[in-house]
Amino acid sequence: MKQQSQSKTKLLIPMFILVFILIFLAVVIIQSYYSKINSLIILNEKITLSKNISNLIHSLQKERGLSSGYVVDYNGKFTQDMLKQRKTTDILVHNLIDNFNSLQCNDLKHNIVKIKKTLNSFASIRKEIDKHHYTSTQTIEKYSNINSLLLDMIINIAKTSHIPSITQSILAYSYLLYYKEYLGLERAQGVILLSNKKFNDESFIRFINLMAIGKQNEIMFLKYASNTLQDYYLKHTKTKAFSDIKKIESDILHNKKKFSIHAKEWYNLMTQKLNTLDDISQHIENTTQDKVQKDLQKSKIFFIIIILLLMMSWIIFIYIMLHLLKLIKNEQRLRLVMDKYVISSITNLKGVIIDVSQAFCEISGYSKEELIGKNHNIVRHPDMPKDVFANLWQQLRNGKSWSGKVKNIRKDGSSYWVYANIEPLYNPNDEIESYISVRMDITENELLNQKIKEEEERNKLQKELMQQQHRLAQMGEMIAMIAHQWRQPLSAITAASGAIMIKASRNNLDSKKAIELSQKIQDFSKHLSITIDDFRNFFKSNKQKQKTDFKKIYTSVLSIIENSLKRNCIEIECNYKNINEFTTYENELKQVLLNLIKNSEDALKEKDISEKKITIYIDGKHLTIQDNAGGIDVEILPKIFDPYFSTKTKKDGTGLGLYMSKVIVEDHCEGILKVKNIPNGVKFEMILGDNND
Repeated sequence: MKQQSQSKTKLLIPMFILVFILIFLAVVIIQSYYSKINSLIILNEKITLSKNISNLIHSLQKERGLSSGYVVDYNGKFTQDMLKQRKTTDILVHNLIDNFNSLQCNDLKHNIVKIKKTLNSFASIRKEIDKHHYTSTQTIEKYSNINSLLLDMIINIAKTSHIPSITQSILAYSYLLYYKEYLGLERAQGVILLSNKKFNDESFIRFINLMAIGKQNEIMFLKYASNTLQDYYLKHTKTKAFSDIKKIESDILHNKKKFSIHAKEWYNLMTQKLNTLDDISQHIENTTQDKVQKDLQKSKIFFIIIILLLMMSWIIFIYIMLHLLKLIKNEQRLRLVMDKYVISSITNLKGVIIDVSQAFCEISGYSKEELIGKNHNIVRHPDMPKDVFANLWQQLRNGKSWSGKVKNIRKDGSSYWVYANIEPLYNPNDEIESYISVRMDITENELLNQKIKEEEERNKLQKELMQQQHRLAQMGEMIAMIAHQWRQPLSAITAASGAIMIKASRNNLDSKKAIELSQKIQDFSKHLSITIDDFRNFFKSNKQKQKTDFKKIYTSVLSIIENSLKRNCIEIECNYKNINEFTTYENELKQVLLNLIKNSEDALKEKDISEKKITIYIDGKHLTIQDNAGGIDVEILPKIFDPYFSTKTKKDGTGLGLYMSKVIVEDHCEGILKVKNIPNGVKFEMILGDNND
């Protein structure tokens, strides 16, 4: 269990590190996307600002053209349009200032302050124009300065973008605005040229330069514009206004003095072209802002997903932390339990103790201070064979574990037994650096086993004594039976010897009669000798198994007890079905069969039965003996095989006969001996097992 807890702890540590890394990466990604979202929000605000600036630039360009025409043309053709355009410009200026006030961009504050200051002085410029204090060139210059500041603001906005595609769009947009600005200047300069109806060199060169710069900005716009934007631009610039302006520009470029177009017409044509470019710039503004908003939306969604993942990671992280702390706490508790209850020790390669558990100290009687630094044989009991430890060290040095029972000695000199399991411990280089031993106290088991062995020895001795006692009892019965068998031969011998003595004393003993009487004496003496041999063979202590069968055993027993049965008028009958040989302790089975027949004889002697009978059935290794003595009381039937239990009187039986018979059949001969009552009697069955084949 300790190893399982340690394995879980080791598994959780890399999981903890992995989750920590994932959380760290998630935090980095969140910070990155948070910055990106903020930059996109700011960029979106800046694009909105760019749109407002672009609208104002476009309005100022119209107002600049109308104002330059107003200054040159005193006929009042531009006055109404100029005043009307000023109202539009004022609205756009007001919107832009509101936009400035709500803007969060700190990086544009310097430009905003500068533009606000310029716009605040715009009213005074208009007053000077109305009073004709400015020339057309000065008027264009004043408006151009304002537009230049506004265009610089857009360029700065383009520089703050960190998204390549958006940066490219804003750069293209910036060059388009510059292109518009120079077209606006070209429009104003053209109005001046056409209003004067003559071309002086200074005005002509300025016009040419404006055309060239405008063309250059168009080229730069197309360079940064995407393919889609280029197609959009070329499609919307294929108009009559563009072709007419191109023709007029060509006429002016070639210094053709005669062309039939008025300054107002020129202004209107250029305004159409600028309006078209303004539509294109608005298209760029809208597509760029849509792209920014889409990126912003995607970033917000991804940001929310990352936040959710981070929250889940934190939940997992907290769960792992709590689980890890719980495991560590459980492991510490387990270590305390192990230290308290598990008998363990760690030694170096020389067997010197480097660590022990508290349980080891308690069972050995030593303190940790007394054990650490000492050789482990401090607890070795002198009764332990040296070859056990030699084998132990050989196993360990070969990198194998060793386990077995060990007898140890306590500090107070008493002994105890443990079952030890010793394992080698390896360092990271796969080299054995120490040995760990875990033991289990088996002292009580060993003492119990010792008591069991002693009890078994006592039981064995008791059984032998009981068997001996049983044999002596049987011998007493046998002697009684032999005495009965000897009475007749001894009487005959006495009579024959008496006849010889009488006839010899009267000198009436002839040789024929002497030989006859001597032969009788010899015959009776031989019968007595045979009876003694039967008695001796029956009780011979033969512990070797031998081949025999139940018929042979029955015949041997019958020769001993037959006269006694006849004397008591008891008939014995034996029926044979199969006579099979088997290997067993023959004399012991004779004793069993004799004991069973004798019990039936004793029971029949006590009964007043006209036809007393004992019947035996033999079928291979199965023998049955039954009588008609009326059976055994059902209350005492389960007890008849108990030692010293007898149904006879104290003077007639020891109570060992049936007990020893069961021991012989079931323990010695590996068979079964059982009993049951039958009508008019009792039935004993003796069944030998397969091991007696």
